[in-house]
Amino acid sequence: MTSLRKTLGDIADEAPPVSLSDLADRAVAGHRRRRRATLTLAAVAAVVALGVGTAGMTLVGSRGDYGDYGDYTVTPQRADTLPELPDGKVEPLGYAYQTPCKVDKKRRHVDCGAVEWRVVTRTGTTYRVPQALTETAKAFRVPVSISRDGRMLAYYSRQAQAHVVRDLVSGSTVTSSVTVKEERIGVGSMLVVSDDGRHVVFDPREGSKDPGLLIDMRTGKTVSIPGEYEAIGIKDGVAQLVRYRKTDLWLMPVTGGGAPVRFDGVFIMFSELSPDGRTVAAFEFGKRGLERHSLTLLDAKTGRTIRKVVIRGLPKAGGVLDTSLWRNRAEVTLFYLHNGGSRSSYAIDINTGRARQTARYPNVSPHMLFPGVVSSK
Repeated sequence: MTSLRKTLGDIADEAPPVSLSDLADRAVAGHRRRRRATLTLAAVAAVVALGVGTAGMTLVGSRGDYGDYGDYTVTPQRADTLPELPDGKVEPLGYAYQTPCKVDKKRRHVDCGAVEWRVVTRTGTTYRVPQALTETAKAFRVPVSISRDGRMLAYYSRQAQAHVVRDLVSGSTVTSSVTVKEERIGVGSMLVVSDDGRHVVFDPREGSKDPGLLIDMRTGKTVSIPGEYEAIGIKDGVAQLVRYRKTDLWLMPVTGGGAPVRFDGVFIMFSELSPDGRTVAAFEFGKRGLERHSLTLLDAKTGRTIRKVVIRGLPKAGGVLDTSLWRNRAEVTLFYLHNGGSRSSYAIDINTGRARQTARYPNVSPHMLFPGVVSSK
């Protein structure tokens, strides 16, 4: 899979002289098109490399807001012995992934009928989730979402024609009273769930003007979200929305309202809001393309650039996938794609720029999803 930073860099190198705004538009749109095409091809190629599916994960001394899980290695499970996600209590999730299509090389046949979502707990137990729709009748991929703490799993149910939220710790399941026709799920659809499971944001089509929907799972009330905004997360009763062209950040209460803040520059790959209540981290797309080696810290209240942080200690072979959760006030999480397809998470110290690996994940699928991260990459 081509990394985001390499894709944007290639676009910048190949593009003719244009305005910064036009260049950013082309870069983001180009990345979206290439990501969809690359993931489709990677899904086919991954079958040959994977053989029997596994779901192992090694954590490396990670300590943050969600506790200290120590150092351990999870023993992979055979895919043919995996149970379905049971009713009742299950421990929090470490990640989810979508299985690839089956490839018959002799007959040159690709069968995607058995593709399904699977979830992996923090201690390595893997479950099948056949009730979560993976693909629409028009062959558009359907997302799932995991809350920041790994407790909530949200997905779309074809049977209910609505979104479902599972609380894996309490064992409860809530099906939305808001019907969403399957036909509304388009290319690059996104889904976000809050930590308490009460709210979800459904974005029907990435990068389009088709409005998104914030749904109160308890009351059925909805708030429309302008299509040009994408949800980063829902935290403490506030939905974090980003418009990538200008760039704008909108901290919208789940009941609606608020106003966006304009940044001076073009930024992508936003983190959630820091525990300080006003800082976000992002990568800048400047006149020379994507700034590959530094994070920009931004003031979400004023739009002011606070400072740039030069990142030190990431591997040279691979590329950054996304920024994500803040582990504490001094460290923000960054996801990295290694050459070969495996992924790692790193804690980036915003004072020193030092990268500290916190987890490494296996190459089980080109479509992987982590807690608090919107899209599967």
